[in-house]
Amino acid sequence: MSNFNTIMVPASSANLGSGFDVIGACLNVWNEINFRKSKFSIENRGFGSKRLQTSKENLIYRSYIHTSNIYGKKEIELSIRCQNSIPTSGGLGSSSSAIIAGILMACSVHNIDLSTDDIFQIASDIEGHPDNVGPALYGGITLGFKDLEKWYISNIKYNKNLKVVSFVSDQKILTNESRAALPDTISREDAVYNITRSALLVNSLNTNDFSLLKYAFQDKLHEQYRTPTIKGFSTISNAAMNAGAISTYLSGSGPTISAITLDKEVTINYEMLDAANKLHLHGNGIISSISEKGAYLVEK
Repeated sequence: MSNFNTIMVPASSANLGSGFDVIGACLNVWNEINFRKSKFSIENRGFGSKRLQTSKENLIYRSYIHTSNIYGKKEIELSIRCQNSIPTSGGLGSSSSAIIAGILMACSVHNIDLSTDDIFQIASDIEGHPDNVGPALYGGITLGFKDLEKWYISNIKYNKNLKVVSFVSDQKILTNESRAALPDTISREDAVYNITRSALLVNSLNTNDFSLLKYAFQDKLHEQYRTPTIKGFSTISNAAMNAGAISTYLSGSGPTISAITLDKEVTINYEMLDAANKLHLHGNGIISSISEKGAYLVEK
C-alpha cells in the first residue's frame, strides 16, 4: 500500500425535527481521508486543523484500532491525511464521520469484508445512537433504532429538492455536557407531543405534503433544554423563517442551527449570517442538498 487510498464520508444532520436520537439526514458535504501503511502520522486540513488530535487518540485512528481488535487483527501503523469540509464545532456529524472512516480504514487495511449493516452496528455501538451514522452510511434520510442488542435502519422517502441551510457558529458546545442537561424523565404530554410530530415528519416526507411540515420540526425532548445556552438561536431561526424556510431546528446537540427549505436557500443563508453578524457571532453558513450516497471507499 505505497500509494494512498481514499475514503469519502459525508456530513449528517441529526435530531432532524422531532426525531430526537432517531432521524437524521445525509448532507452533501464531504470529508476526504487519505491513508496508507507507513510510520504513524495524522495531518488535518480544513476544519479542525488546529484542534483535532494528531496522536493515536484521534477518533479516526481509535475507530480503526477498535474495528481491527473486533476481528482479531493487529495494528498496522498508518499515515493519514484528512481534508475536512465538515465543521468540527458540533452539529453536522464530524464525530460520526470520523468513526465511519476508521471502520472503513480497518476493512481496507485488513481485507475485512463487512456489509454496510456490519459497519452500521459497529459505528452505532461506538456513537451510542444511530441518527448520525445511519444517514452518513446509507445516504438520504434515515430512521434508526435499537432493539435488544441490534441496531436497525429504515430509509425515509423524501423530496430530492429539499435543501438544508446551516449556520455553524464557533460556540463551543460539548455533546456530553449538552446531553447531561437533558432530563431523565419527561411528562406524558411532552411524549405525546413528540410522537405526533415525529409521525407527521415521516408522513409529510413520504407523501411530499409540506403543508404541515413546519409542525413536524417542533420538539419538546431536547431543544428547550439545549437552546438557552446557544447564543442567537431564536434570532437566527426567526431570520431563516422570515426569509422563507419551511422550518428550523437544532442540528445534533448544537450549536448548529439548521433550516429546511425547497427554495430561497441563498437568501435564507444570507439572512441567517446577517442575523448572526448583528449579534457579533462568528461562524459559517453551509447550503447543502441531501446526499443519496453515503460513505464509501474509493476503488482503485
